[in-house]
Amino acid sequence: KWGNNDAVKLLLKTAKEKLYEQNRESNKPETVLKNPKSEGSSVKIAGTKTETILKGMVKDASLIKSITVNDIAAIFNKDSINPDFSVKINLATPKEIIVTAIDIYDNTQKTIFTIQRTETDKPIVALTTPYTSFDSEISLDNTNPDLYIEGKVKDESIIESIIIDGVAASFPLQSLNPTFSAKITIANKSKITIVVRDIYGNELTQDYRINRDGALASQNNPMGNTWMVFIENTNYQNFPVLEGPAKDVILMKSALANYKVSKIVHKKDLTKTDIEKFFAIELRDLIKNNKINSIVVWYAGHGKFVNQTGYWIPIDAKTDDEFTYFNINNLKASMQSYQNVIHTLVITDACESGPAFYLAMRDAPKEKRCENWEETKFKSAQVLSSAGYELAADISQFTKTFAATLNNNPDGCIAIEKIAEKVSSAVKQTGSQAPKLGKISGLEDEGGSFFFMKK
Repeated sequence: KWGNNDAVKLLLKTAKEKLYEQNRESNKPETVLKNPKSEGSSVKIAGTKTETILKGMVKDASLIKSITVNDIAAIFNKDSINPDFSVKINLATPKEIIVTAIDIYDNTQKTIFTIQRTETDKPIVALTTPYTSFDSEISLDNTNPDLYIEGKVKDESIIESIIIDGVAASFPLQSLNPTFSAKITIANKSKITIVVRDIYGNELTQDYRINRDGALASQNNPMGNTWMVFIENTNYQNFPVLEGPAKDVILMKSALANYKVSKIVHKKDLTKTDIEKFFAIELRDLIKNNKINSIVVWYAGHGKFVNQTGYWIPIDAKTDDEFTYFNINNLKASMQSYQNVIHTLVITDACESGPAFYLAMRDAPKEKRCENWEETKFKSAQVLSSAGYELAADISQFTKTFAATLNNNPDGCIAIEKIAEKVSSAVKQTGSQAPKLGKISGLEDEGGSFFFMKK
């Protein structure tokens, strides 16, 4: 019996040796790196990386006996054809990655990959929907449990992944600076986290706070989702620097705290290009993406009234060059694309609006009362303009009275006509030209009015 077993073992051994010799080949193994991925004879690795877990595959018709990477034995399955391998290597000093693969016939291949250090900058992410403030706060105008997010990533390298609260965002995988989108659940959340990683391991983790004040303000508000935009120009390059606008914006923000304003957008020290881009593109997209129903644009800064035309003065404007001013008729042209807005109110404490922008009211404005809720259903496009700042240290009587009227209002709302009446009376007493309230020419107006609704 034992002799029979020995004979069987000998036969098996002989058969294996015969098969081994029959399959003998002389081709050398081929090494491919998967992570980081090899590109020809080089491999790109982030500039600051000092170690990594290198992964790859060895292609060969035969089983592999050994794989080393920079003289470190790699982990792989010796019973697999074309095995995957992995190994942790130090990258602090090496300029090359040397992979040595030996198959069972001792065919040996030493593959050298030159290390190319890549950029180390983290990706930059910007959300386009919903509106996000400069300090990473998302303002919501509703209480929906789900949130649709769109944004854009800027990076020198291809983006590998974009994860929003555990949800993989959709984006074109091989495109530089891709746009992305995702739908996530935000019920009971106070923030969301976006993690963006490029193909070289540079990773950005960005938190965004969720602000639901606007959603609460929009509820039971006949004016709908109401936004306030402040344009504050103070630090002029060629005109006198102004102190008043900054104080006035603070005063108005305080007064509006008691009213249903979903979001305040505050823009400071804008050039002519900045102003044009903001109204033509940025504000247009904010209105569309956030479904804004009512919008107030308040400009505080230098202004000019030249040849029956009102101008806002950008901070880079030249004193003797009218072309460098912002013609507020261009504002009207931009506003004509704000299709979803029901109520538009432009307040300019800088200069007269000019006849091309402003349609004067033939009679004194009809007093609007809070009981007239139907007024909020009809479109309105109104402008209230004042002569504005003349001296660098001016504090605007216009703004002081506007804010005081809001603060001292005993009713549940107040119409712009009532505020204009109070402001005009106060400004007249200072000997200045009274502000003018009228309709914006060229914009649809159905006789409605802008109401400031109390919380």
